Amino acid sequence: MADRSETDVSSSGELGIADSRMARALYALLELSKAMSSELDLGALLATIVEEASSVVEAERTSIFVYDQARDRLWSRVAQGMGERTIELAVGSGVAGDVARTLRLSNIPDPYSDPRFDPAWDRESGFRTRSILSAPVLDSGGRLLGVIQSINKTRNGGFDAQDETLMLALASHVAVALERAQLTRLYVENERYEKALELAHQIQLRMLPSGTVETDPGSGFEIHAHMNPARQVGGDLYDFFWDDDRLYFCVGDVAGKGVGAALVMAVTKTLCRANASLQNDAARLFSSVNERLHEDTDATMFVTAFCGFLDLRDGRLQYCNAGHDRPFLLTHDGKVHELESEPGLVLGVLPKYQYVLQEVTLEPGDGVFLYTDGITEATNAQDEFFTVERILEALEACDERTPPEVVSFVSKAVEGFVRNAPQADDMTMMSIRFLGKAP
Repeated sequence: MADRSETDVSSSGELGIADSRMARALYALLELSKAMSSELDLGALLATIVEEASSVVEAERTSIFVYDQARDRLWSRVAQGMGERTIELAVGSGVAGDVARTLRLSNIPDPYSDPRFDPAWDRESGFRTRSILSAPVLDSGGRLLGVIQSINKTRNGGFDAQDETLMLALASHVAVALERAQLTRLYVENERYEKALELAHQIQLRMLPSGTVETDPGSGFEIHAHMNPARQVGGDLYDFFWDDDRLYFCVGDVAGKGVGAALVMAVTKTLCRANASLQNDAARLFSSVNERLHEDTDATMFVTAFCGFLDLRDGRLQYCNAGHDRPFLLTHDGKVHELESEPGLVLGVLPKYQYVLQEVTLEPGDGVFLYTDGITEATNAQDEFFTVERILEALEACDERTPPEVVSFVSKAVEGFVRNAPQADDMTMMSIRFLGKAP
């Protein structure tokens, strides 16, 4: 019995260390999100990301390489331990170059045994590279923006699977920083306000994943999302990603319009994804995001949102609602009804709020349809709203239930209703269908 107790205590201690490490990492990612909402200088922001990255994955040094598409080369924008020296690499050369070529994360526990590693810098500087963790920085369309690379795990052993997850989250922060820098540069070059709004639209859309996703037959789900932005920059957002066992998805809407709403949208998406990458509890996710938004944004810029985690093995959907319109549940037998959900408080108003986690099990063929209030509040020439009831009618009249067909059918119903009336708000829709695991 004594041996068993000692083992239990040891295991608990290891779990406590892991939980503490995860908490520190999550806090660092959230601090980066805060910095991104306030720091406009790209060099200073990338330097902050590099410092936090080394802390998060417990590395001796970290570098960010920016991709020069015209020359098809990488160059070091920020590199710890390199002083003023700039490193240039051809895509495909070295570890970072190979990551840029394959667009895949690389975790190398012993670089000297890896043919991609070039030891020339070690020989020149006297530095010893013991381990490397390198990830591609991609925009929402999957195009290469750069590479982030950390060297030498400070703890015993190399980088682990948790470090890989954290590095991918850090890479998404770098992507947002680089894309925002592109927007800022274009804004300076184009002084006209209308042009600035147009460019902000482009960035807003590029920050969202492609709404059309071709999934493998055995993936267990289908998904399609679409946003039709209004002429003025708004704050609609959607996001999703998945692995073998679960699908994360989120739809949200920032109150207000203009560049301010678009920036809050960017921060909200980053906060949600950072939390979703590290946990699978939608209520805890919203509690963390709410607290940070309350600290960093004006209370008038609140956010409504709905997010969920769908277990692709058994159809169990755990979800949380933060003051957003209720989604519709589309059952495999052709029925449509609103998904029961506690409305919750909108994000960013109060510093502390306990969100409710809810659950429903989807049968193969069941689906979920989410939307923002740009759909229900779309108006025709007589200033009549499209309303929730008309969404329900459209979904019930839709003969096919594949996500692209559902979104297309509702879009056409809205277009037929508003006709030539001007669009006042972003219109966002997402449709998901659970297929069940292939036998």
